Amino acid sequence: MNTKAHWIEESVRLGKARLSQGGALIVDTGKHTGRAVNSRFISDRPETFAKIAWSKTNQKIEASFADQFLRAIEDKIHSSTFPTYTYKGFVGPFPIEVRSSSAWHMVFCENMFRKTPSFELKTDKTIRVYHLPYHQLNDLGLNREDQTLLVLDPHDLRVGIVGTAYAGEIKKSAFTLCNYLLPDFDLLSMHASANCLADGSESCVLFGLSGTGKTTLSASPDRFLIGDDEIVWSKSGLSNLEGGCYAKLIDLTEQSEPEIFRAVHQFGSILENVGYNEDSREIDFFDRSRTENTRGSYSLQSLEKIVSSKSEAAAPKNIVFLMADAFGVMPAAAKLNPLQAQYYFISGYTAKVAGTELGVKEPQAAFSTCFGAPFMPRPSSLYASLLADFADRSGAQFWLLNTGWMSGGYGKNQRYPLGVSRRLLAEMQSGRLAQQKTKTHPVFNFEIPLSCPELDAKFLEFDDFEAAKNLAKKFQSNIENFAPAMSQECLQRGGPISA
Repeated sequence: MNTKAHWIEESVRLGKARLSQGGALIVDTGKHTGRAVNSRFISDRPETFAKIAWSKTNQKIEASFADQFLRAIEDKIHSSTFPTYTYKGFVGPFPIEVRSSSAWHMVFCENMFRKTPSFELKTDKTIRVYHLPYHQLNDLGLNREDQTLLVLDPHDLRVGIVGTAYAGEIKKSAFTLCNYLLPDFDLLSMHASANCLADGSESCVLFGLSGTGKTTLSASPDRFLIGDDEIVWSKSGLSNLEGGCYAKLIDLTEQSEPEIFRAVHQFGSILENVGYNEDSREIDFFDRSRTENTRGSYSLQSLEKIVSSKSEAAAPKNIVFLMADAFGVMPAAAKLNPLQAQYYFISGYTAKVAGTELGVKEPQAAFSTCFGAPFMPRPSSLYASLLADFADRSGAQFWLLNTGWMSGGYGKNQRYPLGVSRRLLAEMQSGRLAQQKTKTHPVFNFEIPLSCPELDAKFLEFDDFEAAKNLAKKFQSNIENFAPAMSQECLQRGGPISA
């Protein structure tokens, strides 16, 4: 029986999940509470080799071993003596089929993928995911030191996942294959959120890495959500590749994020690795005992204001690059010209702080090209070129929005209040911020608004240019990795002017 209610019942009966006080599934993903980045590989096949931007995030694995692994995991699922489950739906325009030994992961798929395609493409391609979260690699008769393994084959559109129960691996693997396929159809898939007005107009796209506020800021009470993580831009507008949200939940309160708070408490939603009271089943969103990366999966239908899955929103008027700068040198907001937009899109900057990753003691600059390097398998210049072309046609204005720490940085000053970020974003979307007088940043060369309606000007101040120069050097060092594929004009005029 392939129904959401049945999968929920199975998960509880088999001891893999518990019901919260509000009816959501509470699950523990074991040792992997985030993506297993070092265990993820792409099959090194001759048919796709030249199209992949091979890197530390797009690691090669021998095609012969990849085929052996994918056959072994498929055979294990088909011939198993243990229960297995099948989900069928769509990710963007592509059919997707997920076979798993875990019922609660089927609930996740039901939340996260679509019941209908977002648009039609002339293609017969189907993405297939084989998923054994509670097995190890040697259970398949394969020997490898790391017992967790994820393999993506962009040619056959197959994915194998073994040894990790972190549900995000399923959706991110499917997203990666979409990002591989869609540029060939002249479509731009983006690791971004997007929202708009009720009639689909005044759209805004928000790019951002984990922890920058991409989900939080897109779930605005006065706008309608297109999607919170995986957006596709076609010649006719914006649509969502998926059918749900996978939000970070740490420190979630009803007061700060009421839409997300209500959504994750509903029956059918999933709460990953959260703390809770064993007796009352009440959730403690401030509990970090398992991980900082607590997650909630819920269907878009759990939210009140969403764009219909059967329609596209208009092309965006504003495109925002979110960052959480921990050094206290980036301004709260900055206006970008097209060359700067390409530079900062390829840079994909944010910062890591203590507690977000094992071994991180002091703030560290982090760069992830296109704001999602692990999920963008093609060369970054391809995605950047598509973004520039689409934005040029729509006349979109590019912005930086810093949701990180104010002057002085992490440990010395507070993070920009959520209300400040919401106000700046609202004024970007209304067009009023673009009308304010600006000042050129002496290091990064972008334009800083000197005022923002209904916001204290102190939040727009910037200083500490020596620290800014140090961060600028990190930008310039990072961009050298992409210099051969970038125009000299973009390299010379898009980034920092002094380091």
